[in-house]
Amino acid sequence: MFPTGGEVAQPAIPAGLILAPILRRIGGLVIDQIIVALPVAVAVVALGFTPSQHLTNRALVLFSIAITCVGLVYETVMIALLGRTVGKLAFGTRVVRSVDGSRPDWYEAGMRALVPLSLSAIPRVGVLLWAFVYSLAFWNPLRQGLHDKAAGTLVVYNTNT
Repeated sequence: MFPTGGEVAQPAIPAGLILAPILRRIGGLVIDQIIVALPVAVAVVALGFTPSQHLTNRALVLFSIAITCVGLVYETVMIALLGRTVGKLAFGTRVVRSVDGSRPDWYEAGMRALVPLSLSAIPRVGVLLWAFVYSLAFWNPLRQGLHDKAAGTLVVYNTNT
C-alpha cells in the first residue's frame, strides 16, 4: 500500500489510456489559439479598426478581455461536451479525468480553461505566465500542465472513434 525503503510511488494512468505526446499537445494548442483569435480579430476589423491605427491601452485591454472570454467559452464548452477541442480532434487527443478516464464535467473543463486564460490576461507578464502553465507538462511524469493539475485532468491519445 505505502512505498517502503527505496520504492517510489509511480503516478497512475487510468487503464487502457496512453498519454499524448507533448508535440501533439502543442499542435492542438496552436490550432485552438487560431480558432479563438480569428473571430475576435474579425470583430475588431468589423468594428472599424485598421492595422495602421495606433493601439491605445484601452484597445489592448478590450482585445485581451475579448480573447479571454472567447477562449474560456470555447475551451470549457468543447471539453465539457466532447472531451476535446478542434485542435485536439485534429491531433488525435482528448482530455480525461485523471482518476477514472471519463470526460471532464463542466467545473473541471472550466477550471482547466480558466487557469491559463486568467494568468495570460495579466498585463506585461501574461504571456510568460501562460507559457509557464503549459511548460510544466514537460517535467511532469503525467505530462500535466498547471491547468491539468488544477482540474485533475490528463491529455491522452483518442482511442474512442
